[in-house]
Amino acid sequence: MGFWTIVNKVIGESDIVVFVLDARMPEMSWNDEIDRIITRKKKILVVVFNKIDLISAEELNRLKIKHKGAFFVSGINNIGLKDLKTGLLIQGKRMGLFLPRIGVVGYPNVGKSAIINALAHRSRAKVSAKSGTTRGVQYIKVGDLKILDSPGVVPYEDKEVKLGLLAAKNPEKLRNPEKVAVNVISLFLEQNVEALEKFYNIKVSEDPYDIFTDIGKKRGFLAKGGVVDERRTAITIVRDWQRGKIKL
Repeated sequence: MGFWTIVNKVIGESDIVVFVLDARMPEMSWNDEIDRIITRKKKILVVVFNKIDLISAEELNRLKIKHKGAFFVSGINNIGLKDLKTGLLIQGKRMGLFLPRIGVVGYPNVGKSAIINALAHRSRAKVSAKSGTTRGVQYIKVGDLKILDSPGVVPYEDKEVKLGLLAAKNPEKLRNPEKVAVNVISLFLEQNVEALEKFYNIKVSEDPYDIFTDIGKKRGFLAKGGVVDERRTAITIVRDWQRGKIKL
């Protein structure tokens, strides 16, 4: 599965979503698409600033004032993890959950796996200075929590999406045609749902990622194991859009 599909899967299967940010670059490590998915799926969001050991006390205080309710930790140095774990347990109890499922998402190398390892007091999730070490969804039981770890979100520039939507770049040459395809689907969800349903002969849902998967299945774009071939599906959707086969 592609990165975005896995992240979408983790959020969908979670009760609480932990969004890990790099305390050194909080704005840069934030991702609007993740926030939109969390909001759309009506999940509880918990923001965690990691690597606080790499910023000054003054900067940490500024972050705490600006982001009340967030957690501030260092996964490597085991700082603030007890408060985070307690906070997640309290939130789970408020939701009436015996074993709340915690999704962990964020950009590569923000320290998601280090946080999970510190919470679990073990080394199950891979930790590396190389981004994207975690390759698939991992389920890790930590006391009364069930944590789902995901690969980092690959930070593709929005510029490529614009080029894809404007047909200024062939879908085969896009680094991330999946993201462009999801943007195409989102346009139709906002402006012309019927055209999308009629052209692909599907019944659309509110989630563009689910629609993306349904189109792949309907077209028979299946990879080994019966999973949807995401790249082939994405290229087809973008090509249909660029060639004007499906119109708003």
